[in-house]
Parts: sequence; structure tokens; C-alpha cells
Amino acid sequence: MDQLRRIVRRESDLDEVCTALRYAAQGFRTPVVGAHLVLCSDEAEVESAEAFQRGFADPLLPALAPAKKGPFRTFNLGGRYEWHAARVAEHHFAAPDSRARGKCLLIKINAHVAAALTPDGVRYGSMERYRGESQACGALHALLAGVRAPYADDLREAFSSDGHDRLATLLDGSRVEPAYRYLFAAVVSALRQARRALEDVQAHDPATPTVYMIVPCVTLNRTGPDAEIVCGIHLLDSRARPAQAEYFGLGDDPAAYRVSYDGDRVVLADR
Repeated sequence: MDQLRRIVRRESDLDEVCTALRYAAQGFRTPVVGAHLVLCSDEAEVESAEAFQRGFADPLLPALAPAKKGPFRTFNLGGRYEWHAARVAEHHFAAPDSRARGKCLLIKINAHVAAALTPDGVRYGSMERYRGESQACGALHALLAGVRAPYADDLREAFSSDGHDRLATLLDGSRVEPAYRYLFAAVVSALRQARRALEDVQAHDPATPTVYMIVPCVTLNRTGPDAEIVCGIHLLDSRARPAQAEYFGLGDDPAAYRVSYDGDRVVLADR
């Protein structure tokens, strides 16, 4: 877990993140490890999906059939956690070996944002796609533009939960620097979807004892290799009675975020 904690809030290579997640899951020493991957439908997320398969699923997950390993997957507009999805995933990975010593279920939730390198620095929110200018994440752009659609309404509900209007904060140029608006929107989205997943599993009695590791991330889509920011880590250990929960990482108030750079890699902090 120490390796994973060290990269929270910091831009990292996709493979580095998956390696840290793998070591963290192995550290619980459960006989079974499962995974639920939540990603935006955007084809720009292909690198993130492939890295997760290569770096986490293939080494750790049980084989569904010979030479076939895969996470439970939710791909939709905006990378939204669907209520009860983790409950289904938990049941799928509740193999007989997990009855006595439990299992670890990683729920990795990715929002994403384009991060285009320009002569003036990194520009967040738009990218070149098929020789034209394109938004990424398109779902979050639509949300910030006030689009009304089922996916946007679902995202809007997550952004306004707990009585905080995070959309209004993101759109207020005096509180959030416009250059970072889409980066911060992706961070908030990943964090709120992870919170939704946590609330779901907290209300669920697992089929076998489970350590849930819920990790909100933001993919930085680039013309070169993509990168990723791990925004936080929720741990919920149902093997204990009562279940023990802890969190390490960023908060979900975009007005509190601060950006710095370590070389050419972004580092996030909050007050």
C-alpha cells in the first residue's frame, strides 16, 4: 500500500499505477483477487483499459476460462458508477477459496481529460482526434455546458450531492482558474463516483468476506503515451466487525485544488 500512497495526487505512467495497485492488492494476502473497472466509453480510454488488463487483471484475477481473465467492467458516458454494480462483481468473484480467508475486490473508477502539450504549456479539455479538434471528456464538457440528457443528469446529481454545488464552483472563474476547469472537473467526477461506489458496498452484505479497494483516477489523454493521476484510495474491510473504512487522498472541493509541476508531470494538492 505504501507504493500506491506515494503516487496519490501525482501524474504517473499507466503501467506504474497498475503495478502499485497490484502490489497493494497482493498485500492483503487473500486467496482471491477480483476487479471492477469503470471507464468512460470514449475510445481515447483504450490505453487505460489495456494497461489495466496487462498490469492487474492478467497477473492477479482468476481465470474465467483457460487463458481468459478479465475484470467486471462498466463502460458508459462519463465513467459513471452504476448502483449495485460492485455488488454483482463481488458475487462473481466470491469463489470457494474466499469463504474462509476472504478476497480483495479492486474497484478502479476513471474519469479522463485531454492534456495537450502546447508552446504555452498543457491545455486541458481538448485534443486532436482524427485530424480535428475534439473535447475530452465530452460527457463532462456537456455537463459543464448545461446539457440535459440522462447521462448528464446522472453526473449532475453526483456533482451536487451532499448539498455542495460543485458545478457552480467549477464555472466560477474567481474560484477555479479556467485553464484547469476540465482537469478539476475530471478529478471531482472520479471522486464522486468513487464515493457512490463506497456507499453502495457499505450497504451490502458480501457473499464472502471482502476487502474493497476503491480507487478514483483521472486519465490524461495525450498524443503520446497517456498518463494517470490516482486521486485517492478508499479501503473498506468487511472481514472486520464492524467493517473498517479509511480514506487517503484529495477532497472533492475544486476551489481547494492547487496545481504544481514536478518536471513535466502535474502534481495536485488541496487546502
